[in-house]
Amino acid sequence: MKKLQIKPQELKIISVVAASENISHAATVLGMAQANVSRYLSDVESKIGLKIFERSSRKLTPTRFGESLLPYVNDLLEKENQLNNFVADYKHEKNGRVTIYSPTMINAYLARNVVNTIKDIGNISLYLKTFNLERKSFYEGSEFPDDCDILISCVQPKNESLVASFIAKYAVSAYASTQYLAEHPISSPDDLDKHSCILMDSMLINDANIWRFSLAGSQEVRDFRVTGNYICDNTQAALELARNGLGIVFAPKSSVQADIQSGVLAPCFAEQYEWWLDLVAIYRKREYQPWRVQFILDEVLEEIRRQVAQPRQA
Repeated sequence: MKKLQIKPQELKIISVVAASENISHAATVLGMAQANVSRYLSDVESKIGLKIFERSSRKLTPTRFGESLLPYVNDLLEKENQLNNFVADYKHEKNGRVTIYSPTMINAYLARNVVNTIKDIGNISLYLKTFNLERKSFYEGSEFPDDCDILISCVQPKNESLVASFIAKYAVSAYASTQYLAEHPISSPDDLDKHSCILMDSMLINDANIWRFSLAGSQEVRDFRVTGNYICDNTQAALELARNGLGIVFAPKSSVQADIQSGVLAPCFAEQYEWWLDLVAIYRKREYQPWRVQFILDEVLEEIRRQVAQPRQA
């Protein structure tokens, strides 16, 4: 049996004519010539092989078949309208969910300093979720959660089809409480093996972390094995332990500025021993994501770059 194909425009004409009960009125509503409405109606009835309307000199009334057909016609038109609205919202409207994943400290930074700067968010629901790196991520690349739209990370994505946009270089170094440093002086990374270091689970190799430093005054980079009694799965917890004088923490410089200014924490080394990392935003290619994600991405990247970007110092 030949498949029946009725065009959306034909469905619209059937619905409007049924509501108007008059070709002339329907033509006005549809913005069409009266003759064209009559022709479309005749063509669709011929295509179906059944009359949809009874015609009289004053009005058109649905046939018995037409009355049974109209609920299907209106249902299809509603679904088409919903589809068009969905596509429009997906492509152009500030509506729907955008999910940003990032490590604990970056997540807190976004909540404290970035999200509040995004103007006119519309009806977007912005989800901030924590995503701390696994050990293998430093060697294999970062995973990208299924429900993620934007991932802020310091490693490249494991999936090479994703985009990794550079945001800024940021420094990581060793910090401890002023009390700890007064009791346990330290002058260079070579002395770290004699100190209690607060370890990060994501960097754990056997019972130790490997902390990397660019040596002051040179381009040389060296790795140092450190151990300690405390292991954390996020930087925020590690910083709390350091504030309480329980050891040395390896943390981004930007996350300890307030503690340094208040005198709670201090750099461990007089000279500049730091590890510079690339902060990147990972996301799907533009053609695979809705406009709302691109809007949030552009706003977040612009603000982070404005606040965090700083020249690397030798």
